[in-house]
Amino acid sequence: MVLARGQGVNDTDSWSEKIQQHALLISIVITAALNLLAVDLWLDQIFLTFVHEASHGLAAVLTGGTVLSLSIQPDGSGLALTRGGIRPIILCAGYAGSCLSGAGLLLAVRNRGWERWVCLALGGVMAWVTVVYVRSVFGFFIGTLMAIGFVWVGFRGSGWQLSVMLSFLAVRSILNSFSDLINLFRQAGGPQLTDAALLSQELTLGLVPPVVFAGLIAAVSLACLWGVVHWGWAREDTV
Repeated sequence: MVLARGQGVNDTDSWSEKIQQHALLISIVITAALNLLAVDLWLDQIFLTFVHEASHGLAAVLTGGTVLSLSIQPDGSGLALTRGGIRPIILCAGYAGSCLSGAGLLLAVRNRGWERWVCLALGGVMAWVTVVYVRSVFGFFIGTLMAIGFVWVGFRGSGWQLSVMLSFLAVRSILNSFSDLINLFRQAGGPQLTDAALLSQELTLGLVPPVVFAGLIAAVSLACLWGVVHWGWAREDTV
């Protein structure tokens, strides 16, 4: 009887290890399916919006501007109000920041044992950004809740759970630009207030269609994901 229990524990450990090893592939498959089905997970979308708007704010600060406020709404929309800085860089920073932060998460998760520290760091950063910059009531509430959630999961979650969660958020962050591209196709000919539409108006006075900018951003995001995955798998093969 004792031997059977021990065997069960070993089977569970082996199952968890396999999931942790393939967390990135699992996340890519799930994300691809969600994009194909045009399904948005509510809390996941709120997280992506938070990262997106915070990236706009960071770009403003890095280019000499200031952040007036960040706003997150229950429908997953968001707004970053900034003053000064280099406008084109600030406009591109939403998806660029999401892409880079996602890539950073994937690279961090590749190092076993970092998952907890990454969750705790995410919780700390979200708490700081929420307290200092978020001005919408809902945004402040959900930002605080997510910050607490990341800290709690960082302390309580198991290795494979943290790997899958962080890998999923990373892949979704990298491919977040596809939502802009999909929305532009859905709303073809209608009014659009997206980063791609703003880039079209401010850089080319509308001569270059927003879908071109959205397509370019999406292509760069996909290339970034491919690069990170290729680097990770090549690294794994050489270990």
